[in-house]
Order: sequence, then C-alpha cells, then structure tokens
Amino acid sequence: MAFEEMLRAACDASPTQIQIPQHWGQGRATFGGLLAACLFDKIQPQVAAGRAVRSLMLSFVAPVAPGILDVQIEVLREGKAATQIQATAVQQDQVCAVMLASFGGDRSSAVSVGALPAPAFRAPETVSPFPFIAGLTPDFTQHFDYRYAVGKMPFMGGQETRMGGWIRLRDPGAQATSVAELLCLLDAWPPAVFSLLKAPAAGSSLSWTVSFADASDDCAAGDWWQYLADIQHAANGYSHIDATVWNKHGNAALISRQTVSVFA
Repeated sequence: MAFEEMLRAACDASPTQIQIPQHWGQGRATFGGLLAACLFDKIQPQVAAGRAVRSLMLSFVAPVAPGILDVQIEVLREGKAATQIQATAVQQDQVCAVMLASFGGDRSSAVSVGALPAPAFRAPETVSPFPFIAGLTPDFTQHFDYRYAVGKMPFMGGQETRMGGWIRLRDPGAQATSVAELLCLLDAWPPAVFSLLKAPAAGSSLSWTVSFADASDDCAAGDWWQYLADIQHAANGYSHIDATVWNKHGNAALISRQTVSVFA
C-alpha cells in the first residue's frame, strides 16, 4: 500500500480518531514519524488558506500501540500573522503525545539567510542499501530505502558524532511530497547516538522540534533526500541531536532538534 493510501486509511475514518496500522512499530511503540504525520494530518484542515506550517513541537508522553487513537484538536490562537494549533493524542485514557503546530503566510522581510548547503555525499547508487531484517530491524524500516553515507550504523561502536545519508520512501504514491511524508523521512533514521554504542540498547524520543525551510512543490517522497544528524551533547542518559533534510535541489527542507533518552 502506498504511503498516502495508508495515511488516508488511518486518518479519514473519523475526524476525532486515528487508526494506527500494524507493521509501523519500533520496539513497543509506533514509529514516531508516523504518529507525527497523523497528528499533523488532523491539524491541517483547521488552518486558513495561505498559511503554511512553519514549525511544530511534539512531546512523546507514552508509547502508542496499533489500534484506535483519540485526538483532541484545539485552535489556541488565530492572529493576523500566525495560527497556533494543538493536537493531543489519547489511548486507553492515557495522553500519549502532544503536538503544537505554528502556521503563517509569507511576508516581505529585510532579512534573508540561507540554510547550510547540502553535504557532498557519494551518489546513492554507489552505496549499499541498509537491509530490513524481520525481527531484528524495527518494523517500520521496511517502508524506507536507506543509504548510509556518514557515520556508522546503529550499535557498531563508531567514533563520529555525525550520521546520515540518503533516504526515500519505498512506496510513496504519485503525489508531490506532503508534510506528513517529510516528517516520516526525517524521523525514519535511528538516533545518531546509537551509532556510538557497541551493543543494542533501548532508547526513546522525549521531544522533537521541527522547522520548515524550503517548500519546493516539485519534489516527491520517492526522490532521494539527504539527511545529516549531528550530536550536540550526550550525557547522563540523554542525547540532544540536530538534523537537517535536503531536497533534490540541495535546499534544506526541514531542520530539527530531538531530545532522546538512551538506556545505555
């Protein structure tokens, strides 16, 4: 099933519920990128035309299991310049996640600073794909095509604090890239801190902040996207990781910071 078809099946049955599908898990929880995609899909209809998403913040409160997820949407403020909307996800009377999304229209500005240029990775065709191994790699990774170009794969005892490469959806569908797909592409990579560990260990995201930069409308999730993460700080069981995703034009599309708990 194409990603967009899966998203529609998950989100369209009810305006206040999400049907979390099977085969998108990571450990005992649903893949955080899919959860973010679904919550954003519920928020977007509340936004006036001409206001694009500028940033979102997501707090992961409790694991989300496959099945029904109740969603509460609240428009916190719709001002002249920006709209702020909150989505709260609840499963079995437990708050599981809270998303705060900010939207705004373009306006003229005296300030213009470009994001960092795309890294000079080897071409994806020259890099071996990261394999999906049922029972070993997380279930959700079967939906993505990864090509590592920087740093080590998880639990290989690397020394480099950067990790990244190329990524695309295996079955994106025919439409132009949606915000939901971009969130999944950004979050599909393992936390960069895992590449420093020498043995498998548990970890979980506490919070995630995403800023949206280039909004080119001629890109598809089936294109190759570049991803690079940089560990800013790691100690006392927590890691703070910055990451950027670049589109096929070499323009930064998403910029994120994630706080990850590491149980090792």
